[in-house]
Amino acid sequence: MGTKRRWLDGSNLRVILRSGVLFLMLFADIWCAGYIVNWQSEMEKVWQVWQGLQKQNAEKLLDPLLEEAECFPVRSAKGQKVSWGFDDGYGEGRSYGGSRSHEGIDIMPTRERRQKIPIQSVSDGIVEQIGWLELGGYRVGIRTKSGLYFYYAHLKKYAPGLQKGDRVQAGTLLGYMGDTGYGPEGTQGKFPAHLHFGIYYDKDREESTVNPYYLLRYLEHDEQK
Repeated sequence: MGTKRRWLDGSNLRVILRSGVLFLMLFADIWCAGYIVNWQSEMEKVWQVWQGLQKQNAEKLLDPLLEEAECFPVRSAKGQKVSWGFDDGYGEGRSYGGSRSHEGIDIMPTRERRQKIPIQSVSDGIVEQIGWLELGGYRVGIRTKSGLYFYYAHLKKYAPGLQKGDRVQAGTLLGYMGDTGYGPEGTQGKFPAHLHFGIYYDKDREESTVNPYYLLRYLEHDEQK
């Protein structure tokens, strides 16, 4: 016991205390640096969302979008890794059904496994529309509390039991990625499997679209990593 006390006495104890303080300071510096980097990255993504909305005079949507959109619409199935890609194709020309512009963003898988790639709700809300559309194939439309309308199109099939009027939460399974549409009900194979994701809102009492590209960039990091 006497030897142990002498070892802890004087200079040895001061060395231990100083080492402990230095370690804590170093840990705090590393943690703070990591926090600042993450914060800066988050703010840059938010800034990009705002800039994208500004181009369409829709800055007022920033708060409801960031508050209600919680997850990326495509997720990995249990036990498998799914990767995807998407470009800013909003507003590009489309010819089927007449000359028109693309009202959303197409999310494409790196490998076509349409029956196994789950599509989830990005937000809480109510299933306002479900069923077949000639342009969108099997689609789901979710209306949020603020009035935003998230549109998921070209699904292969729906989640079991999903019905119009159902309340869903962010992350709720809606169905599976597919290639349906551009014809009578059941038409498929007219284009590669993908998810068409759109955002609609009320603008001066008329339905309008907003480019989802930067919101998807904001949401994708946590799901695809």
